[in-house]
Amino acid sequence: MRAAHAYRALSPVASEDPAMTPEGCRRAARCRACTVRQNALFVNLTYDELDAIAWKVPEETIPAGETLYRSGDQPGTIFILRSGLIKLETYLSDGSYRIVRLARRSDLLGLERLLDSPCDHTAIALADTEVCKVPLDVVRQVMAHQPWLSTQMIRHWHQALQQADGWLAQYSLGAGRQRVARFLVDLHDLSGDEQGRITIPSRDDVGAILGITKETASRLIADFHRTGLLTKIDQQRATIQRAPLAGIAEGE
Repeated sequence: MRAAHAYRALSPVASEDPAMTPEGCRRAARCRACTVRQNALFVNLTYDELDAIAWKVPEETIPAGETLYRSGDQPGTIFILRSGLIKLETYLSDGSYRIVRLARRSDLLGLERLLDSPCDHTAIALADTEVCKVPLDVVRQVMAHQPWLSTQMIRHWHQALQQADGWLAQYSLGAGRQRVARFLVDLHDLSGDEQGRITIPSRDDVGAILGITKETASRLIADFHRTGLLTKIDQQRATIQRAPLAGIAEGE
């Protein structure tokens, strides 16, 4: 409601202001209340500045298994993850694929579009995922008037590179059992919900992430389930015993 009042103060002719439509006011209220914003793109904007652009930013829910964008696509937006988990895939010349990164809550995707470059990877939801779609012209408009945003964008890009480098290092070390344990712990820490539930990717995806066969991934996950370190809720979701799995990941 406060967002709606702010718009009325700025625009006495509500019918001519798209921000004053019910949908515009809903988006403004959404952005004001969003906890992801504290770690995402527009953290330093005041409420008035946020209100001025919020109506231009729709959200979308991507069901698990659906594609957000494909390598080579040129969407007119960048994407802020509000919830869920996205895998970024790259395809090799032999037709196989590798997962190069997992994006989680508050991460940004499609930053290469700010350079007018097509998307580098294919982004697919591993769990039901909600994203905000920020038009490129909105980002550029804010960058033109808020110099701090350029630094913010570089920080997010650097974080993505660090995560990719860390990915290559930590998931290529140790036996398969260690790698799977480390991956389950990371899923818990990075994307678990309030009850500690995680969404486990397909065995093909686990193999592509960890550099092991899907048969090995399936056998090791079954072993953890049999020994009580992983409890299945349904076909995709599970809870884990974090401490003992972390010990296995460290080679204890």
